[in-house]
Amino acid sequence: MKRAETLRLAFPLCGELDLICEQFRACGFAIPDLSMPGLHKLDDPLACGYDFEIFPLDPGDVGTYAEHAISHMGVVSTDLLRETQSEVWRPYTFTFGQYPMVFAAPRGESFASISTRPHVRIATPYPMLARQYFAHRGIPVEVVDVSDSYTACLLGLADAFVDRLEDPAPMMEHDFRVLEVLEYSRLKLVVNRALGSRRRIAIQALVKSLEEHEPEAPAPVDIPFEMQDEFDPGPYLEFDNGSEEEEQLES
Repeated sequence: MKRAETLRLAFPLCGELDLICEQFRACGFAIPDLSMPGLHKLDDPLACGYDFEIFPLDPGDVGTYAEHAISHMGVVSTDLLRETQSEVWRPYTFTFGQYPMVFAAPRGESFASISTRPHVRIATPYPMLARQYFAHRGIPVEVVDVSDSYTACLLGLADAFVDRLEDPAPMMEHDFRVLEVLEYSRLKLVVNRALGSRRRIAIQALVKSLEEHEPEAPAPVDIPFEMQDEFDPGPYLEFDNGSEEEEQLES
């Protein structure tokens, strides 16, 4: 009997991991406990002649691993792809994992009050996005790369922050408000661009199976805007409303 070839797939250790695993299980993948590190072998879950090796990975590393073919594919959000500038195919968008990327400040501040200061410091775990956004607006800022943007503002390290808004409760609790939405981050299946045609056929089968087992999309995140500013997205902002065409994998 001919031995099956193998495809390697990276799963992110993120808040959506359980939902990702649930959808893959619906596609026939016997996903094990991914709290255990290392490779987990699955025997031809799609019945297409390919075994899978899945492994857990820090979300920020998934795009890099896929680009350099350490993993043939992975699941990663577009905000992290932007930061790592990973060159990968994006053939599938999950129905969950969509979050607004926001510019936020303490309640009572406005875009005008922040932007007219002689020196503005912005805290963010997304320095590339923040620099591009403020450069486009022509506003000189100092970007501080931190993982906890709320604490950076509360303790006086920064005047405002750019971050992904997953849950509005912490923002309301700490009395912050959103001044602008920069874009929307979405969760993608990504694939190494250099895969041969045979492997791409198997990945097309995976995409088709994911499409057939899509869960219902959750309600959008409720955004706590600062209402004293009239919201104007400006020319830079590109809203991803879910209608984008997926990149197709040609065989």
